[in-house]
Amino acid sequence: MATALPNHAQLVEFGQKHVTKGLGRQVEAVITKGKGSYVELGDGRELLDFTSGIGVTNLGHCHPRVSAAAAEQCMNLVHGQCSIGFTKPYLELIEKLLPMMPHPSLDSFYFWNSGSEAVEGAIKMARTFTGRQNIICMQGGYHGRTFGAMAVTKSKTVYSAGFNPLMPGVFSIPFPYWHQLSRPKDTPTEELSAYCLNQLSLLLSQQTTPKDTAAIIIESVVGEGGYVPIPTEFMKGLRDTCDQHGIMLIIDEVQSGFGRTGKNFAIEYSGVKPDIMTIAKGLANGFPLSGIVSRKELTDKLTPGSMAFDFRVAPMLGALYLAQQALKLPTCSRRRKSWIMSMHDLWSYSLH
Repeated sequence: MATALPNHAQLVEFGQKHVTKGLGRQVEAVITKGKGSYVELGDGRELLDFTSGIGVTNLGHCHPRVSAAAAEQCMNLVHGQCSIGFTKPYLELIEKLLPMMPHPSLDSFYFWNSGSEAVEGAIKMARTFTGRQNIICMQGGYHGRTFGAMAVTKSKTVYSAGFNPLMPGVFSIPFPYWHQLSRPKDTPTEELSAYCLNQLSLLLSQQTTPKDTAAIIIESVVGEGGYVPIPTEFMKGLRDTCDQHGIMLIIDEVQSGFGRTGKNFAIEYSGVKPDIMTIAKGLANGFPLSGIVSRKELTDKLTPGSMAFDFRVAPMLGALYLAQQALKLPTCSRRRKSWIMSMHDLWSYSLH
């Protein structure tokens, strides 16, 4: 039983008065502690966090080794501005991530704070790499609530209502999910994929010519659009289209990465190579850290300073260290292997 705060009601009332209404909440309560899969509220309740912080705390809330790494790093260096020079934790994190990548060509890393920022950066990169503007996204897809990410988010209108005009040059196609396409539940994914790929072909011939199209962005697992994995044939069709027209394929692994589907990244199930991949959430187990991964041959086209801002990994230096510590947790242990295999089995079941 959690310990109740004597002034809990007053704190809730204060929050209701002074916290911006644009933030939504599931409960009118103060979260006071997190441990493992549970969180404690100031009114004395203890809740099982079925969402793992919405796909964030893969190792559980306040894992002792992660928290200890944070405390240690904070006593050494917190703000290490990477436009001044390298920092050791930044480079060590890349070293740990390299062998986890779904394709060996993904060898160039840039770290940011949130998944939305990673998507913003991925869009900037795609436009720079191709010299084109337009972006194609999926109906039902979610990529964030900052301006560019909001424009390619098509899961709910609440995220963009009242904020128009949105970023121009965004087009969408249907995702091969029977429910969204008003098809019978037993419709083969091959049929759904063929229909959606045909819609992509029509889009490229009717609305955004390939020579104006910079990227196609898609989640490896469509989240808010129904928590649906990408059919392999659809993903391969997107890859073929991108290869044919020189379009960047951006894979959003913010919510599906780091073991949540039984592999390091859900894109591995299709065997398709991303041109750009975004990561976040489980990367730092609760600390604000995201990343954009691409190929050095592409990122060498970026102008130094074009991706810069003060906190792109400044106070996040401690989080970088945490993240690389989290990746060590116990990498080859029986417990971790058992957990990954369990997730893989659950994922395989969800595909049928």
